[in-house]
Amino acid sequence: MSALTGRVAVITGAAGGIGAATARRLARDGATLVLTDVAEAAGKALAAETGSTFLVQDVSDPDGWGAVVDVALRLTGRIDILVNAAGIEGDLGQAGLATSYTEFRRVLAINLDGTFLGCTAVMPHMVAEGIGAIVNIASIVSFMATPSALSYGVSKAGVEQLTRSLAIIGVADGGRVRCNSVHPGVIRTRMTDSIIQSYAANTGISEAEAEAGINSAVPFGVRGAPEDVAAMIAFLVSDDAAYVTGASFRVDGGWSVISAG
Repeated sequence: MSALTGRVAVITGAAGGIGAATARRLARDGATLVLTDVAEAAGKALAAETGSTFLVQDVSDPDGWGAVVDVALRLTGRIDILVNAAGIEGDLGQAGLATSYTEFRRVLAINLDGTFLGCTAVMPHMVAEGIGAIVNIASIVSFMATPSALSYGVSKAGVEQLTRSLAIIGVADGGRVRCNSVHPGVIRTRMTDSIIQSYAANTGISEAEAEAGINSAVPFGVRGAPEDVAAMIAFLVSDDAAYVTGASFRVDGGWSVISAG
């Protein structure tokens, strides 16, 4: 029997690089999946590939979360796993004081509000069962100043703090609802592709040179793969991590060990 056989997992942002890799990994581990994203075509294709259910969802819409929970509960009557992977980069490359309030709110609405809404929609059902596992995707920049990505950095730091607080709520009265955050570094996704393209355009160098410059800051010397992050998530939602909650896990190739960002 696979590690997650019989468990129901909700994964947001499932059409993106980390979300999709996580869906494939948890499906391989035996979980029944409810996948959500705003990218309908990619989401449906992934659902067909993994034998999952797909819903179009804007995670910042509180009403939409009710439908996601209802679908998940209809599968087996419970939700065992939640992975909040939906996120946007927003104002990357923009000077902090040039960030508009509209842009600031847009990024926080998806990255932080969406994570809050997901946790508060799903967690009561886990608490009722006395067990569950939540993984919130933050970022390595949660630990760094981000003057050229003000909204993004604030949103991801908020995700880490939210995770710690929910971890304490999840173990009240003897419960075992665990909540942890995962902090990817430079992972080979659309988001970091965009960073490289922006860096190249702003500095007048080639994209290959821009990627080499970014990779040089990472002790491993290369960007990580989405599957590297998915493997960490798979561990955290499994019984192997049964005594792990309220913790922050860096998947960054050692970048944060030698750099302040």
